[in-house]
Amino acid sequence: MTEFDPQHARYHGQLDNAEPDPLPEGQLSAAAAELALGEVADGVVITDRHGRIRYSNPLAGELCGSLMGLLPGQLLKESLLLLDETGVPLDLSLECGDGEEVPSRREFQAYISREGEAGVDGAPVEISIQVNSLKEGVNLEGFVLVLRHTSEARRISSRLSWHSSHDALTRLPNRQTFEHALQQLLSSNTGPRQHHILLYLDVYQFKVVNDTLGYSAGDALLIALAGILTRCLGKGDLLGRVGSDEFALLLRDCTLEEAKRIVTRLREAVNEFVFEWESSETRPALSIGAVSVDAHAPPASQLLASANDACSAARDQGRNRVKFFGDSRKALEKRRESTWLAEIHAAIREDRLMLYRQPVVALQEKNRVHHYEVLVRMRGRDGDVISPGLFLPAAERYGIIDDVDRWVIRKIFHYMALEQSSGSGGFHYAINISGISLGDEYFADFVLRELTEAGVAPSRVQFEITETSAINNLDRALMFIHKLRAAGCSFALDDFGRGASSLAYLRQLPVDYLKIDGSFVRNMLEDEIDSAMVSTVDHLAKRMGISTIAEFAETPELLEKLRMMGVDYAQGFGIAAAACLPEISGPRPSSVN
Repeated sequence: MTEFDPQHARYHGQLDNAEPDPLPEGQLSAAAAELALGEVADGVVITDRHGRIRYSNPLAGELCGSLMGLLPGQLLKESLLLLDETGVPLDLSLECGDGEEVPSRREFQAYISREGEAGVDGAPVEISIQVNSLKEGVNLEGFVLVLRHTSEARRISSRLSWHSSHDALTRLPNRQTFEHALQQLLSSNTGPRQHHILLYLDVYQFKVVNDTLGYSAGDALLIALAGILTRCLGKGDLLGRVGSDEFALLLRDCTLEEAKRIVTRLREAVNEFVFEWESSETRPALSIGAVSVDAHAPPASQLLASANDACSAARDQGRNRVKFFGDSRKALEKRRESTWLAEIHAAIREDRLMLYRQPVVALQEKNRVHHYEVLVRMRGRDGDVISPGLFLPAAERYGIIDDVDRWVIRKIFHYMALEQSSGSGGFHYAINISGISLGDEYFADFVLRELTEAGVAPSRVQFEITETSAINNLDRALMFIHKLRAAGCSFALDDFGRGASSLAYLRQLPVDYLKIDGSFVRNMLEDEIDSAMVSTVDHLAKRMGISTIAEFAETPELLEKLRMMGVDYAQGFGIAAAACLPEISGPRPSSVN
């Protein structure tokens, strides 16, 4: 049951001297609470059975041109002037007598006249209105009205569609879109003479820039390189960002000899570029792998994996190298089996995986560390630290990511047990769970067994699952969540907002935290749509009793904006970069500034 909070009403511009609430004890019915929650991204107005306003959210006031425009206790028809397409006042028929039959849902197209309102242009606003009847049994309690700005809805829908198909940073097609375009090309091949080249490009020195100069510098480098690469392309070529520091390039109707000339042009253009950041200079380079694409080519996902393997072979040979595998797919398969697969197994066996952690701080408590997210790295045979973006996708592709998950679980629980035995009690830790492990019916029992053997308090453990993996394994995900929550662990839904079906599935997933996708957070100071998305997700989570965590919080200004919005927690380079787990000794830190 959701309570109607008068303090909440005053906060949104409603008055203290409103007429008494017609419903008992000022409570919204469960139906009203559910409906308002489901439509929180739109204007929502709740009335009693006679059409008197009981509650309106901020978006409803904004839509009408004034936060003071919809006052509790007033008749809606006196507060909101609605017109039909001919300019005639529109009657929503909200007054209802005893015993009168009322439809459960009605829809209207209308215009709101905001003429004379301060700060608006006076032009009529086109909206759609959905009127839902609230009934307790056969008794009518009132109405919930959902107001949508139709042109704004189209604009946001278009923007969300673009976000789902493009990388927000470089504005290039993302991996899913690139793979789809590649598959379409394969499907449209009409003869054996059609020939294309697929290139996979890895940015040499990107990790150094990210780790030493910060994520903002890494972003600036990627944006600059995207521009350089784009200027080297022909009209029919397609460039996409398919990984953290990886690009894919499809050269349509291109021979191997032509591709070699293009690759030379790409390398020369990047070699001439000097990346300057503050007082530092970096000369990036490319590692490039190439595969042929013709009528006998395998599916797009396999082609990308082959091109990635070719790129890895080029990177292994040193800086600024190119590897052309042509049609030699057997060589690619042999390399695939003998490199990453063997390397990951060896790293687990030889204990060369490494645990890092990054703090998540409470924004409303002066950046006090609330918990740490656990991150995994690999130490190469030469001692270098290998980025997770290189080996984790390979672990997922070859079906051994669950081995990595189990290694992480054992190691972090052992570390947490040491923290407890040191007398400090220890921090709370968030552990990422892959989709493969989430779909394993025995994984929850494994976690519980390891938790018991380590003697770690379950309340210190949080699990992060992505919305994509949760939706793809919904039944298994729910079983895993319920079993571990019953033991005392908590859950966070990662990358929330990236998938188109986020809202539809959220109510089914009993999570404690929503991690707002960093692609919205990082640009919210410059992009009003991204800022609105962050605000909407935070507002939705609050209505559901879920705490919010903002990813990619990289500047003091961004942290302050998130704090003013009311977001609960944040993590990112602006707080602290990921670092190795410290030795269990010395004073326990209390905050990160």
